[in-house]
Amino acid sequence: MPSVTLARAQQLFALCNGQICCPCSAPSPCIPFLYPDNGCWARAHEMCRLMIADGAQPEKVWIRGQLRVNSSNKPNCLVQWAWHVAPTLQVNINGSPQTYVIDPSLCNEPVPLATWKGIQGDPSASLTPSGADQYWPSGGTDSNYSQTATDLTTHRNLLKLRSASADGPPPYTNCLVRPPGTQWFGLIEGNQTQLWFSWGWPASMHVLWHVMPLTPCPGGAQLTWDVAVERASGSQTTYWITVTNRSADRVRFAGRYDIVS
Repeated sequence: MPSVTLARAQQLFALCNGQICCPCSAPSPCIPFLYPDNGCWARAHEMCRLMIADGAQPEKVWIRGQLRVNSSNKPNCLVQWAWHVAPTLQVNINGSPQTYVIDPSLCNEPVPLATWKGIQGDPSASLTPSGADQYWPSGGTDSNYSQTATDLTTHRNLLKLRSASADGPPPYTNCLVRPPGTQWFGLIEGNQTQLWFSWGWPASMHVLWHVMPLTPCPGGAQLTWDVAVERASGSQTTYWITVTNRSADRVRFAGRYDIVS
C-alpha cells in the first residue's frame, strides 16, 4: 500500500471526523463516534468508504483482548471491548512507512499503531491487519455499504436515546477534570435561555466570561451569552451570565473566565 504524508493523514482524519453526529439529533449520514460502546465495524467501514472516495487506500486493523478505554463519551467513563477495529494508513515518517490509525472514537488525530494499542489497556492484545473490504472480525464484506448503513442507523438511534435520557449528551462531566479557568459545567436544552451566576469576586478585578460548547454539533452556531454585573457589596461583585442555546439540541458547555487585572 503506498504511503502518504502525515499532513495527508491528518486531512483524511479531518474528513472522517467532520462526519461526527450531533448526539441528540444524529441525522444520517453522520457517524456516531460519540457512542463508543459498540458499532466500530460500521464506523470503520464508512470511514474507509470516505477515504477511498477521496483517493486514499486505507486498510484496517483489528485488535482482540481485554480492552478497557477511559472515555468521557460514556456515562460511567469506561468502555470495555473484546475486540475493536479502525482504518489504517501507511504514513511516511522520515522516509520510512509507518502504520497510523484513524479512529475519532478514541483519538483527536491520526496516531501510530502502538499508541492506538496502548490506549486500549491490554499490553497482550493481538493485532490483525486486513484489507479495507473486510466488514466483520470473522471476515465477510459489505461492498454496497447496505449493512453499513443499517448498522450506523442502529447506533445513531442508541446515541439519540442516551442523549435524550437523564444522562444527557456527551461528554459527561463526571469523567472530566475541570481545567483552570473553568468556573462551571452546564447543560442547556435546545432553543432555551438560562441564567447562571458567580458571586464573591473582588470588585477590583476585571473578569471576562466565555461560554464554550463541549457537545460537538457541526453545521451551525450553538450558544450565545451575555454578562451582567451586580455590585453585591462595597468590595464584591456578582456576575450574571445568560446563556442561549440557538440549536434544537441539548448542549453541554463550560463556563470559562479570565482575570485581566
